[in-house]
Amino acid sequence: FYLSLTAVVALTAHSAMAQAQQSSNGNNHIKIENSGVYIGEGAEAKGHYTNGTKSVAVGKNAKVAESGVAVGFEANAAHEGATAVGKKAKAQSYAVAMGFQANANTQSIAMGKDAKANGIQSVALGDEAQTTGNFTLAFGRKAKAKGEASLAFGVESLASGGWANALGREAKAEGLLSTAFGWQAHASGERSQAFGAGAEAKGSRSVSIGNFVKSTGNNSTSIGNDIFNSGNYSISIGNSNKVDKNQTVVVGNNIQNTAENSVFLGDSSAYVEKGDTTGGIGKVDGNYAGVEAKGVVSVGSKGNERRIQNVAAGLLSHQSTDAVNGSQLHATNQRLEEVNKDAKAGIAAAMAFKDVPFVPGKWSYAAGAA
Repeated sequence: FYLSLTAVVALTAHSAMAQAQQSSNGNNHIKIENSGVYIGEGAEAKGHYTNGTKSVAVGKNAKVAESGVAVGFEANAAHEGATAVGKKAKAQSYAVAMGFQANANTQSIAMGKDAKANGIQSVALGDEAQTTGNFTLAFGRKAKAKGEASLAFGVESLASGGWANALGREAKAEGLLSTAFGWQAHASGERSQAFGAGAEAKGSRSVSIGNFVKSTGNNSTSIGNDIFNSGNYSISIGNSNKVDKNQTVVVGNNIQNTAENSVFLGDSSAYVEKGDTTGGIGKVDGNYAGVEAKGVVSVGSKGNERRIQNVAAGLLSHQSTDAVNGSQLHATNQRLEEVNKDAKAGIAAAMAFKDVPFVPGKWSYAAGAA
């Protein structure tokens, strides 16, 4: 870029000098003075630095200051070290403006038709590209970098948040320290990140990665495709998921029905509304650990149930809230079977004894056999 710009300026100056030397002395549209060259009706040294030393102005009404270059009709480089090339191009001190009505602020670069580098030390490259914040970059037709130290790269991209980055056609990074990467990616929340076609991160510190992924909850994260996540501190990983509850984790596809403070694993997993089968045991005597449920862990849905395998044996005590596995339940069933057999044996033995007559004041004994 800089080599090309240097070449343009050098060729412009060389051409101007050649035209001046080959023209007759009677041509009042060409002047050489104070090491400056002015070619064209009304071309002149003008501005805060009017000595015109080592400057070049080519074109009708072109204006140039010391060490500057102005080429084109009404091109204006009337500030020290400025370069303006193109019809009505305008450059401030140590700036470069190239293109029809291009405009560059101090130490900035504007290249393209109607390109505007209004921010100090900013770069606008492309037709109607525009920078308004200082230390900004805008690359592409109608790209706009408005926030301080922001970057807009792509056709009609927009970086309006401070220190924001928008990369991709129609990408928008509007939140402070936000990043939008991809076609129509949109990051509007503070410190939000959106990566992918149509990805959107609206919540503060939210993250959306994938195609048409939308995270509107604060501190929410969504990864996959076609996801809507409006829960605060919620996470969704997969495809075609919908999360509208806070502090929920979803991993799988087609998960739509969730609950707060819960985890959903697997395709189409869902929350089951509380009913007679989900309310716990009906306590008759004794205490048990745990309180009312604050959420659930679901690995399936009605008609789409799943087993959980390779579960370690849970702790068994009056204070335990561990899940038990199949082997523990099997051991309990075996013990109950033993108790059942003992109980049946005792009942049979008791029924084998015969009735013993009672006689007041006497001891009576009886023995019987089944």
